Order: sequence, then structure tokens, then C-alpha cells
Amino acid sequence: MNSEKFLLHEISWTDIKALDKESTVFLLPVGSTEQHGPQNPLGTDFLIAEYIARKTAEKLPFVFCLPTLPIGVASHHRDFPGTLYLSHQTFEKMVKEVIHSLHIHGFRKIIIVNGHGGNTNPLTNAITEYNDIHNMLCFLFEWWKDEELIESVFGFPEGIHAATMETSVVWAVRPDLVIQERFEGLTSAKKWGREVGGLHLTSRTAQFTKTGIAGPLEGFSLEKGEEVLETTISKLVESIKEVSEYKE
Repeated sequence: MNSEKFLLHEISWTDIKALDKESTVFLLPVGSTEQHGPQNPLGTDFLIAEYIARKTAEKLPFVFCLPTLPIGVASHHRDFPGTLYLSHQTFEKMVKEVIHSLHIHGFRKIIIVNGHGGNTNPLTNAITEYNDIHNMLCFLFEWWKDEELIESVFGFPEGIHAATMETSVVWAVRPDLVIQERFEGLTSAKKWGREVGGLHLTSRTAQFTKTGIAGPLEGFSLEKGEEVLETTISKLVESIKEVSEYKE
């Protein structure tokens, strides 16, 4: 098989059948189509996840990238036009059936590259079930949870939503889609959600931020976004090497 082909949809079934079942690792990029402030595209989450997954798969001959799942659990953003969303149950079932499609052909190793926090719980449920019941080796990779990396680049450990950090990263992924002219004058919630009596109150996004943004709004930087992506991909490559070689 042509080693330059790393996208599942560009490969024939006979070539997939010939792959080594123990060493092959599949990446599944998932994200969301939801508001990310006035300056960013609705596809921010899945565009970043897809970029990371594809650039990673490109570097390793035993890694293949599945088609992206671009709609996730995002009903909390529904007040903002353009947002699309699935229920927790629908999204979890969809991911399980993708995993099962690999499982029935004897593949065991899959890493879900997630770009959206609302997907985390159903993804964890799906992974847990297939690892426990079907003896697979499924993993969840979420790039924005590397607080040490984010702080080293931006000076704060997390970016929350559509603020400086996430805007910089999607800017590096798709500079043609980020509207720089809208950076000036943006407003943002300082934290995610609301609190009553010191207790967190689950809320729709529009109930605590008019722009859909939460987090710091200083220091937008395409170069810093590129640095985060480069380091993230390098770390994921090293992790995948261990996953590929792992034997129980």
C-alpha cells in the first residue's frame, strides 16, 4: 500500500484488510459545529481536532485517520444561530458504532481526538464500554487539557471557550476563516457558567456571555497557536508509538 495514504476514505478495503491488527492505530477526530464568538468559524472544534489527527497520522506509517465527526453535544450553545447539536445519547451511540465497525474487522487500537468539551462524557462512556466488554484499547486525547503547555505559551493554564487560546489555535489551522478585524472590542465572561451561593449552575452559554466567549482576550497570536499545535502533535506521535507497540 502507498505509505503516503493515511486517510481511511482514500484507501481501498483490500489494503485495510492487509494491515497488521496488533500494531495499526486509528485516529477518530470529533468536534462540534457551534458558535465560537463573532471572530471564529462555527467549525472551530472539529477543524482543530481534524488538523491534529491528520498531521499526526501523516507522520507514522501504521496510523490511519478516520473521517471526522463534526457535530457533537452542544445544545448549550443553541441560542446562537448556526449551532448544530446532538443529544448525549445519539452522539455516544454514533461513536460506539464507529468503534464497533473497526472492532468487527479485528482492529483493537483507536484514539479519539476530541476538540469539544461537551463530548467528553459520552466519549468516555463509549471508550469504557469497548475496553471493558470488547477488550479493545481505546483512548481519549483532548489537546486543550495540556495545561502545562497552554500556560507555557500563553501565560494562563486554560482558555475556556473561543477566547485568546482557542482563537489563536484555530487561526493557525485556518487563517482564512478567523476574522481579525473583530478582535477589537470583544467582550468575554471571566469564567464558564454561573454561580449561586458558591455553587455552579449549569447554564446555556447565552445566559452568561453575550458574545459566546469565556476566558482571556489578550494576546491573540497565530504564532502561539502554531506552537501549541506543533508541540501537541509531537506529544501525540510519541504516545501513539507506545500504543502501537503495546501488547497485553
